[in-house]
Amino acid sequence: MRTKKIKWNPFDIANSLLMVLLAILTVFPFYYMLIISIADYADIRKQLIYLIPKSLNFSSYKIVMETSYFLNSFYISVIVTVVGTIVSMLVTIAAAYALSKKGIPGWRPIYTAAIIPLFFSGGLIPYYLTVKAVGMINDISVMIIPTALAPFYLIILKNFFDDLPESLEESAKIDGANDIYILYKIVIPISTPAIATISLFYAVDRWNDYYSAVLFISNQKLYPLQMVLREVLMNFEMLKGSVVGSAIIEQNKNSYVYTQSLKMAIVVVATVPILLVYPFVQKYFNKGIMLGAVKE
Repeated sequence: MRTKKIKWNPFDIANSLLMVLLAILTVFPFYYMLIISIADYADIRKQLIYLIPKSLNFSSYKIVMETSYFLNSFYISVIVTVVGTIVSMLVTIAAAYALSKKGIPGWRPIYTAAIIPLFFSGGLIPYYLTVKAVGMINDISVMIIPTALAPFYLIILKNFFDDLPESLEESAKIDGANDIYILYKIVIPISTPAIATISLFYAVDRWNDYYSAVLFISNQKLYPLQMVLREVLMNFEMLKGSVVGSAIIEQNKNSYVYTQSLKMAIVVVATVPILLVYPFVQKYFNKGIMLGAVKE
């Protein structure tokens, strides 16, 4: 069997080189962060730019994993991400499916009200006062409920449901199925690409969210991982002035802490968990992101 030869023209070569360069620029910061987190302080000082590790030192990761304050924040972030994504998907799927039914009276004003927050905000002070009035200050639910519905994701999912064949629902209704049964037994199973993609978006948003904690959480036991990471990156140069630094010093009194390596180790630990989610939804991602994105 003869193999087909690939002809390369100057544009293809230049385009490929550009893509390789962009890939390197994308991956290099994470690579540098990783090698700094496992490097010896003495080796880093010997090189102007530390690119190839000569020795491995996992003491920074050991310190991070043994710090109870950090582990508690990791646990909080996992709860917020898992529960928050589930709540957001339940609300978004239900709202998108209801709004896709043009026969429902008043659907257009409701849909308009849902997309207004994309263009206008009620303001930070009213937002804070509303959250305070319902008693969510210093409560883990404040990182889940107020942001349960994202209008942009609602629009994408609604448009996807609009494109589903009406004959599927009509045949189910002839057999006696109601709307709830149709949604969970027919619509959701055939909407897996879109639902998986939106779920990934919600999970990333939840995992990376620190703004809600900055506004509404003062109890350090409820700090999510990204809040701890923010404090580390901003205040760790003076360990004793940082809550995280004080906890690390208290639990590692007899060991030297190289702050740069420790900072990079915390960033890696905060980044890797959400990266591990991507391979499981990659097969849905390319298809799901386009479906429902071009129809109003």
